[in-house]
Parts: sequence; C-alpha cells; structure tokens
Amino acid sequence: MNRLSVIIPVYNGEKYIEKTLESMVTQTVENFEVIIVDDGSTDGTAEICRKYCDEYNDFNYIYQEHKGVYAARNAGIEKAKCEYFLFLDCGDLLTDESIEAIFKCSDENDADVVTGRCWRNGDIEYEYDKPLDIIATMPVVENMETWLFKNRELGAKAIRKKYFELYDIRFLDLSAYGEWLLFMQIVMKDAKICGCPEFILEKTVKHIEDGFSQFEMPTYENIKSAEYVISELYSMAKEAIIDRTGTFDGDEAYIQEFIHYIYQFYLDNFYRKYWYMDEKSILLMKDEFEKYAQLIRPEKFKKLQENNADIRLPYIYVNKKDAAAEPEFAIFFDLTKEEEYRPFLRSLYAQTYPFFEVMITESRFNSPAFPDEFRKMENITVLPDKGFHTNARKQAKTGKCFEVRNGEPIDIRVLRETALSKAPAFTAQYVFTQKRKTLGIRKTLKDKGLNLN
Repeated sequence: MNRLSVIIPVYNGEKYIEKTLESMVTQTVENFEVIIVDDGSTDGTAEICRKYCDEYNDFNYIYQEHKGVYAARNAGIEKAKCEYFLFLDCGDLLTDESIEAIFKCSDENDADVVTGRCWRNGDIEYEYDKPLDIIATMPVVENMETWLFKNRELGAKAIRKKYFELYDIRFLDLSAYGEWLLFMQIVMKDAKICGCPEFILEKTVKHIEDGFSQFEMPTYENIKSAEYVISELYSMAKEAIIDRTGTFDGDEAYIQEFIHYIYQFYLDNFYRKYWYMDEKSILLMKDEFEKYAQLIRPEKFKKLQENNADIRLPYIYVNKKDAAAEPEFAIFFDLTKEEEYRPFLRSLYAQTYPFFEVMITESRFNSPAFPDEFRKMENITVLPDKGFHTNARKQAKTGKCFEVRNGEPIDIRVLRETALSKAPAFTAQYVFTQKRKTLGIRKTLKDKGLNLN
C-alpha cells in the first residue's frame, strides 16, 4: 500500500518536469504515488507528464485551468490518498534514497513531519540551506525551536495527511510565501517533527536562464503577502507563548529571535534586490522595518547591523535617485559578445549587494541585444562610445571602478564579499577579479561533487 503522495504542480515546465519525474522513477522504494497537477500549461508539459503516467501505474495526471501554484497544490491535496504528503516544484529532484529515508524516519519516530536537507544549485547560487541542515540533524525537534520558522522550503518536508484533514489546512490564495504560513500552521498544532539528513531535496535555481520567478521578485504584491504571512506568524507565536507561560510581554527569546529573522528576511528578499523594486514597494518595506523597530531589542538590532555591515544600516534608501548617487562600485560594461549581455546583467542585478552603478556605451545600450528589463534601471549611465573609459572614470560616483570584459555570469556573492573586504580604491579591481574567480572555481568544484564548507 502506498504511504506517500508526492504532489507536483507544474505550469509550462517542459524544460524541467522530466528530470523531476525521473527522480521519482529512480527511488529505491516503490510504495508512493505521484500526483502531477498541470496548471493550464500551453507548452509540451502535458505530453511529457502523460508519458510517465502511461508507463507507471502510481503516476496520476490532473489538468486544471491556470489558477496558480497554490490552487494546484490544493487540487493535489484533494486527490491524494496516502498517509504523508510531499510537495515538489517543477525542476526539484530527490536523491534516490530520499523516500526510503522518509519511511525509515517515520517508522522509527512516529513522526508527523519528516524534514530533510536542501541543496540549492544554479548558475550563480549553490549551497545547502543552513536552517534545514540544522533541523535535519535533530532526531526530534521541539515545536518552539527558532530554526523552524527559518525553514521556508516546503519541498524538504513530508507532512502527515491528518493535519490537513483535522484542521482543514490549505494553501491560501497569496502571491507568495504561502508555503511558509502552511508549514508553521502545522508546527503550531504540536506536530511531532523529526530530522532526517538522508532525505535530500535538490532544488534548481533558475535565475540566469529564466530570470527571477514571480515568487522571488520584490514586488508590491509579494511584500503585501509577506506582510500578511508575517503578521499571522507573529500572532501564532504570541498565542503559543501565552499557552505555555500564561503571559506575553514581547521580550521573550523566541519572539525576539523571530523579529530579528523578519528584519533579515526583508533585507535578503527585498532590500538586497533594490533595483527591481518600485517606489511604492520601497515605502511599504520601510513601513515594515519601522513597525518591527518598535519591537526589537537594541542588542538584537546591533547584531543585525553587524551581520549586514555592507548595506549601511540603520539607514534605508527610500529614494532610488539617492541610492544611485552613492554607489560603492562602478561597473564598466565592456562586453563584446551580445549573447552575454542578458546572462551577465541578470547575474549582476541578482547580487546580494545593490549599491553599484553601471557605465555603458550608447551603442551597447541601444543594441537590440540589451535586455529591455534593465533599460529603466536608475543606476545605469549611458555615455558616448568615443572616449568611453576616460569619461566613465570622470563621471563615476566612486573611485572603485571595475572594467568587465568577460560576460560569464558572476556568483551572487561577489559584490558583497568585495564590499566587506573594505579594499581601497586602488586594489578594488584586483579584489573584485579575485572574488569572481575564486567563487567561480568553488562552483565548478562543487558541481563535480567535491564537498566544500
């Protein structure tokens, strides 16, 4: 009898869905079902999915009109029959022994939630998810463990079906962060949570080829979703503390760690993607910072400043002209291969350090190869082709200038690590080049299977 329902929503995923389904075929056990929910795809997704469903009896295909990933997951929940649910995204893989490890952990611990590890990899990002790694090493996880609310990756968790039935838990119709809310709803129902390091999700990060997904973009709608989800999580945490202690004063270690994490969440997911935000989004983000500034302890905020020494906290830029006027670095865009324009620029604007300016020639900026998504970036300066380098150095708002002729995408940490190095202007080009090279080598070695800390 099948024990696990693997629910996979997909929308126009013909490039990635086959490897996800193939990772189901190669599992070392067979007593699980796969439910594919096609959310109105218009490409070749349906053909690929039906091929697997025809070949494997426990693969099931559902088609619905395009309603979004959360509606697709809810449709999968209604169809699922097994004791545990596991939610994968199109492009996700499980290592071959993962489902077997989930069953072993469940049997040994009578777990309601089995949580594993997550390896995130892509063109410019490659790392194990630290919060998941920490939880995965804990045989039994206390429900008020602070690392739990830092676990926002749902694909590395197998959850008992009864929690969806008893409490009628479903994904809400949000623009983003619905997974985070759903998981914490289950955590706060006193589910027994067990770590399982042999259960490994491999998650493809597709920034360069596909750009940010709608869930990763720092849009106004996503900030509103984050605001709602965080407010709900805060309320749940407050209720849990009152249930356990009979009182709440906001100074509890758990709630202070939560507020500290919320600050970091907004910094990482919005402020560090500053150039993609519009003015309305920036002001809403600022309001969120100010709200939690009234609640956080001074020593917690000091730690936040220390951990984000590169981005000038507590000052927050709310005007893009101000941010563009005070860059730390100037990038001289000197690429000759037009096919490199898009991937390089996407990797540049995906950097976890946003305070840079781009100097570019008129011919490159006006080329059809220059991506439209970057034409309105406030930190780009267009200069005549003639005398470009001389004029760029004169007009650059910083003395730390980097000439970029190699269009290979750069690791998302390069600018931040260069900023934290505090290199003087005359060595900045060298430090930037070395960081770019070193992080590129680390990615190559990790891709070859060498375990690097």
